[in-house]
Amino acid sequence: MKKQKLYFLSGTMCTPLLWEFVCADLPQFDCIFIDTTSATSFSAIDDLLETTLEENACVVAFSMGAYAMMHFAVSHPNRIQKMISIAASANGLAAKELQLRKSTIDFLETHNYKGISTARALQFLHPKNHQNTELIQVIKDMDADLGKEVLIRQLKATSQRVDLHQKLSKIRAKVHIIASKEDALVNISDVKETQKYFSKATITILKNCGHMIPLEMPDLVKNTILQFFTN
Repeated sequence: MKKQKLYFLSGTMCTPLLWEFVCADLPQFDCIFIDTTSATSFSAIDDLLETTLEENACVVAFSMGAYAMMHFAVSHPNRIQKMISIAASANGLAAKELQLRKSTIDFLETHNYKGISTARALQFLHPKNHQNTELIQVIKDMDADLGKEVLIRQLKATSQRVDLHQKLSKIRAKVHIIASKEDALVNISDVKETQKYFSKATITILKNCGHMIPLEMPDLVKNTILQFFTN
């Protein structure tokens, strides 16, 4: 029996390791991980998706990858049939975040990079997972696999985010959103605002979870995939 193709888009400094716990029990799907780390802009990611995605594609996207998916979908409204957006909004970046990114890039370009610190990794996780050495190690391993050059390129490429809200109604895809109330990086009110602008979108709001939803609650993501893409 031919497997259904399911495309995955990851966030900044994430590799297929992000989805390891999710995809381990999805034998009915052909899980395809799209590597955007070489892209220098969201337009470049659009070009990559245009050549990679099949018609009527089914996509699961996380964080920056979910924003990239929305960016693509507003200009290619009929290419995606169904999509799950995880831990993301359609907002542009605030001035404070842009300044932080600029400072980070300036530092990285003039200093050695020793990899993501434990303190920084913990910011992505809910406090209940701060002693979970396995999850912390996955975050560190993904960062180490990609390295300083990719980090600088991704920060530069993904900083110029326009607000997509007014264009979301163009998207014809069926959309489900997964977000956490206690995500320290993406404000839940922004995610709820994004949901309102889709012509049709459902949402699951989590508790006791941080930003790294595919790592922290892989069973929920897996079960959502099974329900959303097989009905």
